[in-house]
Amino acid sequence: MFFHQRTICSSTKTSPRRGAAHILIAAMLFTFVVTAALTVDYSYMQLIRTQLQSSTDAAAKAGAEALSRTEDATAARNAAVYYAAKNKVAGKPFTIQPADVIIGRVTSGSNGKWQFSENGMPANAVRIDGKVADTAAHKAIPLFFAPALGHSKFSTKAQSTAGQQEVEVCLCLDRSGSMLFDMSGTDWVYPSGNPRLSTFTAWGTLWQNHLSPPHPTHSRWAVLRDSVDLFLTEAANFSTPPRAALVTWGTNYSMPISPYTFYPSSSTDYGLPTASTSSSTNFSEVRNSVHARNTIPMMGGTNLSAGLDRAVAVLKGTNSKSLSSKVIILMTDGQWNDGRHPSLAAMDARAAGITVHTVSMLTASQPDLQQVANITGGKYYWTTNQDQLRAAFRDLARQLPVVLTD
Repeated sequence: MFFHQRTICSSTKTSPRRGAAHILIAAMLFTFVVTAALTVDYSYMQLIRTQLQSSTDAAAKAGAEALSRTEDATAARNAAVYYAAKNKVAGKPFTIQPADVIIGRVTSGSNGKWQFSENGMPANAVRIDGKVADTAAHKAIPLFFAPALGHSKFSTKAQSTAGQQEVEVCLCLDRSGSMLFDMSGTDWVYPSGNPRLSTFTAWGTLWQNHLSPPHPTHSRWAVLRDSVDLFLTEAANFSTPPRAALVTWGTNYSMPISPYTFYPSSSTDYGLPTASTSSSTNFSEVRNSVHARNTIPMMGGTNLSAGLDRAVAVLKGTNSKSLSSKVIILMTDGQWNDGRHPSLAAMDARAAGITVHTVSMLTASQPDLQQVANITGGKYYWTTNQDQLRAAFRDLARQLPVVLTD
């Protein structure tokens, strides 16, 4: 009887402790939910904001490119809507309506910043009002833990403006000895049937080929020439085509037989025209200069920096316009093997406000070219055949006149 009474007494004393533990556990669970909402959901919201801004930027650039190329507001709106959906926000294609695409004009203000005027004429810019909300085309995004705190969805917005700007572009092309090779990707293999093949045979077929101009259609230079022609044709479609220059490069090299021609590491084949020169005449001169190289032997190695340095000098020269967007397209079929490291030349280009896009041809992916593009805010294109090379130059031509202004 006495033992039974002690047991009842003990049960009575422990009951309040169990209740206190329940309260503590509930408080801890609530704290966990709040912490999860503040960490997981906050990170998710930041990701959504980043994806929304990237998608809005892409739509603005696509709309501005279409506006510049077609001079048609409807085409610009359709392009913006289409390319917005090519990007995802919270795992779903980003959706905008034509009404979210504002056509207008950007001008450079006295403070050095771009100013957008809605419905400004002549139109040269597109602004995208990107929204994620229940009232927008792209609905608000459900959250994970926040509903427990009374916030079930996340809404946000972003705005991006892209416009056409006068562009100065320098084609910076590799003219080293490997540009004589064929498109097989194998070194020292030359296209057969070169009608310009030298008659000098005393040093063997290798020197016979290197003392000759490139094959007019099947050499790497001829394939590059075709892609440059496409680039110039595409770029000419814009209402304000870029002003262009041509730099070619290799390494310092002297022909070992008469007439002992010296090939400098870089040369300005055609500089920027004066401000009064029309772009169409400029394009014709650049095209003719590229074609003229097809009649000259090619010698030397791969001094990337020599070409890049000269291209920077051209875009900083007296014929350059201070408010123009400056772009270099650096193309090579080889690995850097001479001169200072390309990253140092890229830093100089960045300091001059110049964007460098890089294109490799018939090589493994090149970290040096990727680094040059990354340092200057450009793009790197890795191509392994003629179709890919043409696609790269077409893409470069179409994006040249379009810049994000806000």
